[in-house]
Amino acid sequence: MTNKLATILSYVFHPLMMSTYLFTLIVWLSPYNVLPVGFSVSGSIVLISLIWITTFLIPTLSLFVLKMSGSITSLTLKNREERIAPIIYTTLMYGVTAYLFKEKVELGPMIYVLLGISTLLIGLTGLITLVWKISIHTLALGGLIGVLMAINQYTSIPNISVVLTLLFVFSGLVASARLKLSAHSPAQVYSGFVLGVFVSFVSYIVYVH
Repeated sequence: MTNKLATILSYVFHPLMMSTYLFTLIVWLSPYNVLPVGFSVSGSIVLISLIWITTFLIPTLSLFVLKMSGSITSLTLKNREERIAPIIYTTLMYGVTAYLFKEKVELGPMIYVLLGISTLLIGLTGLITLVWKISIHTLALGGLIGVLMAINQYTSIPNISVVLTLLFVFSGLVASARLKLSAHSPAQVYSGFVLGVFVSFVSYIVYVH
């Protein structure tokens, strides 16, 4: 794998994009899990756009602000200490988004539950980052996989085996990319993935019960 390909994979599968990818997959594969009966295609696009704005665009813009203010030296956040402030901000942003979807948008509980799980994962990442630099990329992909596996335990999702297979392949590629770029050690990459799968899967199961 070349450095260029590794960089592209790191951007395409950026952790902040995982919520958008998750909701896009669910709306495509199993829309009744997050959308009311009769919800239009345009309504689905609006929903996904809102998710993208609140979970990717706004947190990303905050990184640029932190970079311009000198609070961080790089947008890639290679330095562990520099990750703490952006992670705290992102956790708060995700938490507020989950709350607003729960209290202000009547689209069923699935949306704010999934956003709540994302918030939990980011919060745990922040706590770990206080002492150790875990891979947020693989943790986010693991979280995506864990949620889909958990949902499929209760609601059969069409073609889920194909989707999960592809996600595992992409996870392997992203893990290799992070190692290629010397962004993480193997332990940081693998532990991030395992933690993401475990926490998201268990969190959803606990909510259902």
